[in-house]
Amino acid sequence: MKTILTMLLLYFSISASISQTFTRSQLSTELTTPWEMTHGPDGYLWITEAEGMVSRVDPSTGAKTIVYVAADYFGGSPLEQSALCFMPTIGAGTLGLDLHPDFLNPANAYIYFVYSYNSGTPNKPATKFKLARLTWNWLSQSVTGSTDLVNGLSSGYDHLGGRLMAITRDDGKTYLFLSIGDHGVSETNSPDCYEPQSENPNNQTQNTNTDNGKIHRYNMDGTIPSDNPIPGNSFYTRGHRNPQGLMHIPQMDLLFDIEHGDRSDDEINLLQAGMNYGWKWVRGYHEDNNYPGEAEFINSYEPHPAIAGDKLVEAFYSFCDEPQPDNEDYLSWCTPAPADGIYYGSSGISEWNNSLLVVSLKNGANTDNEVHVLNLMPDGRSLMPSTLGNPNPQTFFAEDQALNGRLRDIAVSPDGKKIFLINNGGEGITDKISVYTVESTTATKDVTEAEASVQIFPNPVNDLMTIQSKEDIVSLDIYNASGKLMLSEKENLTQIHVRDLTEGIYIMKMRMVSGQYIAKRFVKQ
Repeated sequence: MKTILTMLLLYFSISASISQTFTRSQLSTELTTPWEMTHGPDGYLWITEAEGMVSRVDPSTGAKTIVYVAADYFGGSPLEQSALCFMPTIGAGTLGLDLHPDFLNPANAYIYFVYSYNSGTPNKPATKFKLARLTWNWLSQSVTGSTDLVNGLSSGYDHLGGRLMAITRDDGKTYLFLSIGDHGVSETNSPDCYEPQSENPNNQTQNTNTDNGKIHRYNMDGTIPSDNPIPGNSFYTRGHRNPQGLMHIPQMDLLFDIEHGDRSDDEINLLQAGMNYGWKWVRGYHEDNNYPGEAEFINSYEPHPAIAGDKLVEAFYSFCDEPQPDNEDYLSWCTPAPADGIYYGSSGISEWNNSLLVVSLKNGANTDNEVHVLNLMPDGRSLMPSTLGNPNPQTFFAEDQALNGRLRDIAVSPDGKKIFLINNGGEGITDKISVYTVESTTATKDVTEAEASVQIFPNPVNDLMTIQSKEDIVSLDIYNASGKLMLSEKENLTQIHVRDLTEGIYIMKMRMVSGQYIAKRFVKQ
């Protein structure tokens, strides 16, 4: 009890919190199923769109120039449709893009992107993906050449991955990192897609001889680096389900991936060369044991004999470390479906400095299309502790999800004061670029000063708690004494059922319509 009271005193000792004021706008740009958006060193947004298209957008005016359309783009064929699976065709599309880190130098003015093509014939199509390099001419402001770097990248009926990142490491060498998903429809969602289930491609994520379920590393010309974990193999890390995002911290040379879990455990992973991130046998944190057979796999794991120091690495962060739900209602699952992210290392929004910004796709019962801000410790290898006044992660822009829709990617202006979001589905107008410009940062009132405006009773409580507030409540989160989120509500915020909480002391954190946070302590008996 002494430890609990000490933690509560720490929570309530926060004198003030900081809130940002943003102005939302929307560029006039007309897009077609955008997937990747990168803010280039030339001051433009570079975007991949449907059917092998690469576009360049002026972030001030929204004016768009289509700089390239792949002549051999192939969107899959009905002839590749599975006889059993609900998916209509094989996976296809225009996916990741990045610019050479030295893009402003005419000698390195290269654009790299990933798209699908037909490796077969018209009568026997075989959709694959390729990694291509475009040559940009600064004088003509146009693409003057295209080179295929890597062909024959696999596809499947689901979980394509497809994020691409060009980064310079601590050793001064520049590499291309590419994420490829497990390509298998999960048996929990559609058990009849594969007969037998051993044919499901997601069984190959541990296999270093296949490319699916892995992050790959290439030299900038598409060859395989000599110091990859296995000589002659592009594999860099394995055991990934649907890695849709990549983030890099240049100052610390840390590389992260973002991936979708299976009903639970959407993950952020800190990538280490050669390591195994567990899918499909391990999900999220190692100690939660929230999936049947997970503990047994972890405890009996045998390192790969050809990979130096091989081991299982648990998630850096799990968005939903709960047991897998047994219902089929996707919108009720606590996974937010994170799509991509970016490292924020700017003073433009000082409270976000040294953070990961992650966008999410799902507007569900307990999830929103929003930006998750994860504040990092100075070394970037762990999260800052979450407190009542400054929860970590924090989320932003959910109130505009009817306007923003499904958030596929995010970019940040060089001064850190503009946040660009692209949408390729969801409510409202789709295929657009939303812009949030920070106007100011203002200190809110002391949390304890506002307590009188909200009353909760009874306290202690056994089942139903009533909340009376002078100001409308937007959302409500309940944390246990260890700071773990136990309950989150966004509707019916005048009466909350807490019957499922165990006995103990809890913190109720309420976000008011003004943007202020108010905290109340209660006891569950």
